Order: sequence, then structure tokens, then C-alpha cells
Amino acid sequence: MSGTNSASHRPSKPSLPPPAPRWLSLNRPTRLASLALLLLAAAAVFLYSQTAVRSYESSGEVPPLYSPMVGTIEGVRAIWELPAAAAPARAVLFVAHGCRCRPENFWPPSPRCTGCVGLPEDVAITELALRRRFAVLAVASAGDCWSPKEVNGAKRAIRSWAAKHGLEALPVAALGASSGGYFVSRLAAEMSLAAVVIMIAEGAFGGADGALPAVYPPTMFIHMPKDGRRAALLERNAKMLMKNGVEVKELQSLEFPLTPTLLSERIPGLDGELSERIWTAFSEEGFVDDKGYMKEDGRATPWKDALVKRGFWKEVSPWADHIQEELNLAYGYHEMTSLHAEEMFDWIEKHVK
Repeated sequence: MSGTNSASHRPSKPSLPPPAPRWLSLNRPTRLASLALLLLAAAAVFLYSQTAVRSYESSGEVPPLYSPMVGTIEGVRAIWELPAAAAPARAVLFVAHGCRCRPENFWPPSPRCTGCVGLPEDVAITELALRRRFAVLAVASAGDCWSPKEVNGAKRAIRSWAAKHGLEALPVAALGASSGGYFVSRLAAEMSLAAVVIMIAEGAFGGADGALPAVYPPTMFIHMPKDGRRAALLERNAKMLMKNGVEVKELQSLEFPLTPTLLSERIPGLDGELSERIWTAFSEEGFVDDKGYMKEDGRATPWKDALVKRGFWKEVSPWADHIQEELNLAYGYHEMTSLHAEEMFDWIEKHVK
């Protein structure tokens, strides 16, 4: 621990007293001058530490706890976490997972959530949300994907949970990916949200008559333009929202090449040497082109069979879902992404003040 001396002292046989420190042998004026310098140095260290603390606090960031709570809210399975008590929550972030996903993806395994999976992109969003003092709530869909019928249940769950934790006065932002993106776009029409982020989905807007509610929150679309059909639908919806006076922001997540260290850099806990072996296998199997770009989406690439054939699937299998997410992200067609998380939260924060 910085600032402490952890050295231990073993008992020893009696010996002559050590000589007095040199500064005690100096004359009185010199000793006073030395003492004054020591006091000034100590004061400088103290002031620096206080300034550093204030600077850290003024940035609005706190270290994440990774101590989620798991429970049921209004009959819905949920996981949530509040920022550190030293820096109370500034807002609530409701997150909605995609099809065949779950709230457990947003937190790493811990004593409080032994069933948590901790997929890298999902966890990166949770971590940044906590650092920026958002209380994070994720609930599970009733089926593989979200149904419009679950909107009222989610609205009740958010309000009940917020009231229980003394957060009812805070603004609420919502983020959803894929099926969750459609879901939060519908939720935004049914409850007051400060902002909504729709990821890899064009959203679903308006009722049977296609009309937006009188008030709709600022909307951010984060999408992958390689999915051309969805990009066209998104552009249509974005224009419709802006025509109705809604603030719209668009961020694009593009494909990027694999590198020998990409997986170890983006997946906490995955060994660098294992990452390089996986990359070598991908290169030799022809899964990537000469620039390192994935030739097919990760879901369509038989990479698991290739690693079984090469004899090191047992080492990789605990990370299979994590690797799959990063391969899908690198291909840039349809996947949860944290690549723009900083910019996303900068934008959200403008609307929760």
C-alpha cells in the first residue's frame, strides 16, 4: 500500500544504541531550518494528495465495485449495481440485452453473482457507467427475445427498484442492443427517459397510427453500416424522429482486423500467449484475409472446430462466448459494442444533468 512501510523487524540481541541522526548533531539554527524544510515537504505532499483527490472526484468518476445484487423485481429476474457510496449515483442506466442473451452478461463472475458471465463488450459498458456514477439495472426478458408486452412490466420494475434504493428523483437513460434496442425504443414512448441509446437496431416507433408520442427523448443510434438493410431503415427512422423535433445522434461501429494480441487486450483474463495461438490458427485456417479482417461473421466461422483439431480447445472453451463476441465485433455486422462507449456516455451525460 502506498504511503506505508510494510517492512517487518525481527528481534535481535541487545546492542549499543545507534548513533544519533546527523541532523541532531547540527547546531540549533541548522536543525530548525531542516525541520522547516521537512514540514514544508510534508505540507506539499498533503496538498498534492488533496488536489489529486478533488481532481479525481471532479471528473465524476469512481472505481467500479463489481458487487452486483441479484434478485427479482416485480416478478422479473434482475441484476443491478450502484456506484460507490463515496460518490452517489447521478442517474440510472437501464440496459436491455439482445435475443438469447441475459443480464448476467453485463457483470463478471463474483461472490454476489456466481452465475454472471461477463462478456467483454457488455462489461465494458457497465464499468464505464459505474465510473461515471450511473446506477445500472438490467432485467431479463421473459423469452429469448423481448416482447412489446413486457414494456409495462419493465416500467414498473424500474420505478419500483428506483424507489426502493432512493433513486426515484434521478433521471433515467435506457440502452438496448438488437432486440433490446427495439424494446427500449418502445419503452421511451411509455415512460419519461432522459435519453435512449438504440444499438444495432433501427428501433420501433409510434403506435398503430404510426405517430410518435408528444414527447420523445433524445435518441442515439449505434449501428454497423455493413448491415446495409438495417442502416437504411435506421436512416429512415432517424429522419422521421428529427422531423418530429427529436434530437438524434448516430455513431457507426466499423469492422477492424484481428491482431495477435487483440483477444487478450479486449478480454480481461485471457492470456496473451493463448491469444497469439488463436490468431495463428485463424491465419493458417484462412479465416482472415491478408490484412487480418474476418472473412465471415464469427457465428459463421468454424473456429471452434479448428481449435479442437489443433488440440487446445480445452484452454479456450472457458472463453468461448467472450471470443465469439469479439469476433462478431471485429467483423462489424451485428454485435454489442463498447467501442464508442466514452462518446456515448458523454452524450448521455448532457441529457441527465
